[in-house]
Amino acid sequence: MRKQIILLLSLGLLGACASVGVKQIPAAARGHKRVDYFSAGQERVAFKVVAQLEDGYLSGVLRIKKIGAQDYDVLLMGDGAYKYLEAVVSPSGVAYKYIFKDADTSLARGRVNQFLRLLLADPGSFVSYRVKDGMEEITYKNQDAKTRLVYPQGASFPSQAVSSALLNSAEINYEQYTPYGTEGNLEIPHLLIYRDGNITLDLELISMK
Repeated sequence: MRKQIILLLSLGLLGACASVGVKQIPAAARGHKRVDYFSAGQERVAFKVVAQLEDGYLSGVLRIKKIGAQDYDVLLMGDGAYKYLEAVVSPSGVAYKYIFKDADTSLARGRVNQFLRLLLADPGSFVSYRVKDGMEEITYKNQDAKTRLVYPQGASFPSQAVSSALLNSAEINYEQYTPYGTEGNLEIPHLLIYRDGNITLDLELISMK
C-alpha cells in the first residue's frame, strides 16, 4: 500500500509539473516557428561558406545530412576537396569524426560546438516571452546554452537567433526568406550571417534535397 501511495503521488507531481510547463507558454508565443531546413522531408542541405576569421579568410561548402530524427552528419570542405571538419550533431552533443589541426583545441571546439548547436539543435525548454521595441523574443534553454529567438512582431519565422553559453555568446541573422514547398506555408532563409566575437560566417543556401 505504501508503495502504491508513493507511486500515485509521484505521478500526480509529474502531471502537475507537465501542466505548469504547458500553461506558462503564452498563447502569443505558440504560433512562432523555428528555422528548420529539414521540416518538409529534405535529407541534405548545402551552404556556400565564406568566413572572416581573426587572421584571414576561409571559404568552402558546408554539407548537412539528416541521419536521424534529431541527428545530423556535418561536413565542411574547402577548396580542392580539403576537409576542415566532419561531425555528428545530436541531442547529446557534437561528436567529431575529424577536425583540422589548427581548430583542434578546447576553445575552438567549444565555439564550433556552439555554432553547430545553434544552427541545428533543438533550443530546449521554454523560459520566457517578451515584446521589446517592436520585436517578439522567445527564450529557450537546453543543456548547453540559452537561445533567444527574435521575431519581427507578427512574423512566423525569426530574424535572429542568439546563443548565450557559459563563456561565449553568438548569433545567427536570417535573411532573404522565400516560400518553399507546394503548399507555400514554409519559408526558408537563403542567407545566414553568423557572428561570434570577431569571427563572421556568411552562409548562402545552394542546395536542398
